[in-house]
Amino acid sequence: MANTRPHIIYILSDEHRGQAMTHMGDPNIRTPVMDRLAGEGASFERAYANCPICTPARGTIFSGRHAHSGPVSGFFEAYKATAPSTATILREAGYHTAYFGKWHCGIVHNQKPELVRDHPDEYKGASMRTPERHRAGFQDWRGMECINQHFASFYYKDRDENPTKIPGYETDGLTDLVIDYLKDYDRGEPLFLVLSINPPHFPLEVPEQWERFKPEALEVRPNFTDTPEMRADLATYYAMIENLDWNMGRLMETIASLDGFEDTLTVYFSDHGDFMGSHGVSRGKNRPHEESVRIPAIFHWPGRTPAQGTIPGLFSLVDLLPTTLGLINHDIPVHNQGTDLSPLVRGESAEGPDEVLLEMVGNPRWSLQMRDWRGLVTEKWKYAFYETGDQVLFDLEHDPYEMNNLAYTDEETRRAMEQRLLQLLADTREPFFDILIEHGVPQDAPDLDVSEPC
Repeated sequence: MANTRPHIIYILSDEHRGQAMTHMGDPNIRTPVMDRLAGEGASFERAYANCPICTPARGTIFSGRHAHSGPVSGFFEAYKATAPSTATILREAGYHTAYFGKWHCGIVHNQKPELVRDHPDEYKGASMRTPERHRAGFQDWRGMECINQHFASFYYKDRDENPTKIPGYETDGLTDLVIDYLKDYDRGEPLFLVLSINPPHFPLEVPEQWERFKPEALEVRPNFTDTPEMRADLATYYAMIENLDWNMGRLMETIASLDGFEDTLTVYFSDHGDFMGSHGVSRGKNRPHEESVRIPAIFHWPGRTPAQGTIPGLFSLVDLLPTTLGLINHDIPVHNQGTDLSPLVRGESAEGPDEVLLEMVGNPRWSLQMRDWRGLVTEKWKYAFYETGDQVLFDLEHDPYEMNNLAYTDEETRRAMEQRLLQLLADTREPFFDILIEHGVPQDAPDLDVSEPC
């Protein structure tokens, strides 16, 4: 029976801030593929990561719930075993599911196979095998946790005990894997596939041929801390994004050439941004500033949604699940906390949310600079309250680079934003285990336990 629903492909990167694309006005970078996808589809001008750090952000992506009330609330937590996800919902709708690349939602510290334990110099980073229970229902699996070794990466395939090395540069190798998988895909079900790329996440490294930027020639943001080191980091960061853009082009060319993939919805986004020299921070996120929380969000569905280019309005990762389901006319689950913005992607007259809830939940606390906070952003204002009692308030209309904290001078606005934040927190503070009990999905298979015997 022919597919009646489109294939869905997510391309997920790590630490790609939303300003770093040509069509978003970055004067340095060239992103022709991202720009083309935006021009033929829709790119949200102001898209946000609700919780700008890896694991909680990824939990929000696949659950449609905020980190503080979702299946993944901390940096070293794992996606709860029976929690519903985009994959389980789409499987119920008849989709086959596949995941390629960085997961970072399933670290169990003793899940290192003997081969990995015996060769720590070959298998670095968070080299654990993701247990089946923490894969959020994805069926075909080529995943890793948090390796951060772009030229020495590896993945675990399905129920294999030991990892498989990725030759060359991780972004290139993972794209090759997905291209080969799509060419061999002959199932009758529509496919939901995620390609999760680690770069431009640090370490800042890329094949030499991509290093075209001269650090001293870069046009930097007004809030940039101008040092040779910061400029060198930013130059390589841009090169990593351009390499990703090229690989996205290879993938899109493959999709366009394959019979049966004529009807494919592709979404490109990142889990959060990166300061990359702004406000004196390089290779960092986890704060409420625009460089940290702004992300790309591009929807591309030729023949099914109009070519709009950059569209105004607020979008955030908690909206990704309901918007995806809305585009394919699937019911939105009652446990969803996001907004279905598919009417905006379709070009219909509709309004998006007036505000976005931002937060830092369960950060890894590698330093005292890592503090939890709660905040929100509107079209004009951004407000955040840190656990230490510090507050920030920025007028984004007149101070887009967030260089003037008004929290202690504009008391009226600060109080109004504070009250709205309290209401948003009250609206979203449900316990999560009621979702597991009422809407939990069965596990596919028992785990393969590769821990060292006690």
